[in-house]
Amino acid sequence: MRSAIAEINIKRLDGQGTLSVTASFGVASLPQSADDKESLIAAADAALYRAKRGGKNRVERAEPARATT
Repeated sequence: MRSAIAEINIKRLDGQGTLSVTASFGVASLPQSADDKESLIAAADAALYRAKRGGKNRVERAEPARATT
């Protein structure tokens, strides 16, 4: 998805060239990254912001969930 988005060029409304678009993604999964839907969303969100801080136009995987004892 990220590569396909990066290939899109959008014509500027003023006719002065094109704009390019990039995307960053945070990826999380159950049960590797979280135990429930709230923590799954939080894990994906944390991974997304890590991707953005890492230079944008990236994909970051969520950290493994910590075992609760």
